[in-house]
Amino acid sequence: MDRNKRKIVYLHGLGSSGSSTTAQRLRRSLPKQEVISPDIPVQPELAIQALKRLAGFLSPDDIIIGTSLGGLYAQLFRGWRRILINPSFHTSNHLEEKIGQRCPFHNPREDGAKDYEVSEKLVKKFKAMEAKQFDPKFGVIGKRADDPSQVQAFFGTRDTVVNCKDEYLEHYSRYQDFDGEHRLDPDTTLKLIIPAIKELLGEE
Repeated sequence: MDRNKRKIVYLHGLGSSGSSTTAQRLRRSLPKQEVISPDIPVQPELAIQALKRLAGFLSPDDIIIGTSLGGLYAQLFRGWRRILINPSFHTSNHLEEKIGQRCPFHNPREDGAKDYEVSEKLVKKFKAMEAKQFDPKFGVIGKRADDPSQVQAFFGTRDTVVNCKDEYLEHYSRYQDFDGEHRLDPDTTLKLIIPAIKELLGEE
């Protein structure tokens, strides 16, 4: 990691990876910043451990962005400025329908894994994490003071996969609707998300 550059952390959704097209698009659009996009473990306890290690390398001025399940994980970075895009606060609901199945990764993973198994145990782990996700003590960095105004979210009006807007508004107030589906498309990334990041960076 380049300690002289401001860092943008992008957290992908379930079934994706750090090599997603969104991560690549962020790197091309923000050449002055270091865009970090790790492969997030499927097992939630391993994901939290990995993100805690990552947080140790970040400064307070860095920015965390997450889509879908990555939006849940981004929300846990207490004390940082966060952008949540169609956050999935209850991924377990979708996983329950797939118990016993192997689901593919849509992008290459560094470890070469092609898919992951959905088990009852995995669903229970997600439910346990989701139950305490808004508990300030459960944040990836729970000791840092947090400010709800540091969090903003974007919700696609045609998202038929996840709808966590009402729950988000129980804890935060900054949000914007956009004409889009659950997956973050190139046009929305370039016309909405990139400008939001540049505004946080002071590069309007």
